[in-house]
Amino acid sequence: MQSFGKSEVTLITCTSKQDVNHKGRTVRFLPFKYSMKKILICGDSFAADWTKKHKGVGWPNLLAREYKVTNLAQAGCSEYKVYKQLDSAILHRFDHIIVSHTSPYRIYVKKHPIHFNDPLHKDSDFIYSDIKEHKELSTIIDYYENYFDLDHAEFVHNLICKQIDELTKLYSVLHITSFEWNKLYKFSNMLSFENVFNNHRGDINHYDSIGNQIVYEKIKTHL
Repeated sequence: MQSFGKSEVTLITCTSKQDVNHKGRTVRFLPFKYSMKKILICGDSFAADWTKKHKGVGWPNLLAREYKVTNLAQAGCSEYKVYKQLDSAILHRFDHIIVSHTSPYRIYVKKHPIHFNDPLHKDSDFIYSDIKEHKELSTIIDYYENYFDLDHAEFVHNLICKQIDELTKLYSVLHITSFEWNKLYKFSNMLSFENVFNNHRGDINHYDSIGNQIVYEKIKTHL
C-alpha cells in the first residue's frame, strides 16, 4: 500500500488497470505485467525479434507475453557482438539472462556493406554462407576460401565465450545455441537446440511454429 498525501492507494496486480473507491481509499488494480520477471535476451538471429521485419511469432515473442523482455539480440551477429550486447546492459536489473550463442565462423565488421539498411540484419557480421553469392564482396569470399582458418576462429570464439561466462557468472543466466557445439566452450548451464533446428526449420528465428513452441517451453522450465 502506498500513501499519497491524505489519501491512500492500495496497489494490487491483475489483468487490466482500473481504480475503485472503497471506503475513502483508492484501490488501484494494476496489470500483471507490472510484477513480471525481467528477462534480458542477448544473442544472434535465433534470439532476435523478427517482428522488426516479418509477421509471425518466435519464441522471444512468446516469452514477452509472460515476462518483461528486453531483447538486445542482433540477427547475423558474431560472438563478439553478443559479448558487446551483454557488456552494454546493466545486468543486475534483470531476474534472468538468456544468451544465444552463434557460429564461431563469423567475422566481425562495424558496418555490413550489404545489410546495413535492413531492419533485421543491419548489425550482421560476415559469414561465408551469406556472402558467397555476392560477387561485389569478392575479396571477402577469397579470404574465406583461401585464408580463413577454422581452428583459429574456434580458438578466438572460445576466448570470447570465456569472457561472457566471466561477465555473467554472478547472475541467473541460461546459455543456448542451435549450432553444433562439440569443440566449443562448455558453459555450466547450456541448452542445445541443434536437433530442434534440424527438424523444425522455419521463417521466424529459423524455426517453424512447432520449433518456436518447443524452444519457448524448454526455456520456461529454466526460468
